[in-house]
Amino acid sequence: MAEAKLVKPGVVVNWLKGDPIENRANQWLEWDGSWDLDAAWLGVPFDGAGTVRSGSRHAPDAVRGAFPWYTSYTTSDRMVMDDLKVADIGDVHTIVTDMKTSYDNISATTQFLREKGIAMATLGGDNSVSYPIMRGICRGAPGKTLAIIHFDAHHDFRESHYGAMSSGVPYRLLLEEFPDQVKGEFMTQIGISDFCNNPTLHAYADKKEVEVISNVETWERGIRDVMNTALERARGADMLFVSIDVDGIDQAWAPGTASPNPFGLDGRDVAMAVRWAAQEPNCVGMDITELSPPTDHQGMTANWAAIVYMNFFCGLAKRKLG
Repeated sequence: MAEAKLVKPGVVVNWLKGDPIENRANQWLEWDGSWDLDAAWLGVPFDGAGTVRSGSRHAPDAVRGAFPWYTSYTTSDRMVMDDLKVADIGDVHTIVTDMKTSYDNISATTQFLREKGIAMATLGGDNSVSYPIMRGICRGAPGKTLAIIHFDAHHDFRESHYGAMSSGVPYRLLLEEFPDQVKGEFMTQIGISDFCNNPTLHAYADKKEVEVISNVETWERGIRDVMNTALERARGADMLFVSIDVDGIDQAWAPGTASPNPFGLDGRDVAMAVRWAAQEPNCVGMDITELSPPTDHQGMTANWAAIVYMNFFCGLAKRKLG
């Protein structure tokens, strides 16, 4: 009798022609179920708090579909990253109509990963999921401080949207709910765009001692200098998390988002910034949010996000090598 040759549902099949001398990223990320990992890639498909255009719950599968384009080899360093133990562990169980349960599940998962000492590369979802992601990290490391390097067009320091939770409030919630762990003195916002914010939120950043570096200042100074500032501030904390809202990136690189930005950051700059941050000894994770496949163009934004994650893994691999 013939045997059916199947893969588990949800696993992306490498549709590119195989070559035994290279390791495609999606193959490299296949998980054997073991928690003996240096890092985990995790989908967080919740967009029930978006205030503009939804669709970011579809991002995890879109980026999984982009990973086969890439391999685990870095030409610039002549480094094969296969010694880094990393896996796509799947998606958090979320329910788009049940925010509380979804957030609780997200926090429980990231708390679990932090308690195990596994670095996390997470993908939303709308930007509200950054709150339960980092809430879980704080709960998983009680008494430890968390620095945030935040790439975004917006501060996301709102108190609410007409009394409701939204994608514009996560970082304020973290600063207010975890004042002993998430301190403004360790937080840097990069790419905060002209014509996208208001003075009240900027004043809140000043009050909390958050360093705000605008899109224009980043362009004038260059990403290396800006990241030197952000990393120096972050070194004062026990842990570091990099949080990226896609609308902070120029729409030439990342059109697939709720609020496309024609005045945003260079996609290559952000990818390299993530690589540098991941090399820091205290870096415990990153997220990308607001990637919306329904508004993307030929997978451009998903492809960009996949390469950002590969740069994150590159930084971790370089750190592991010492």
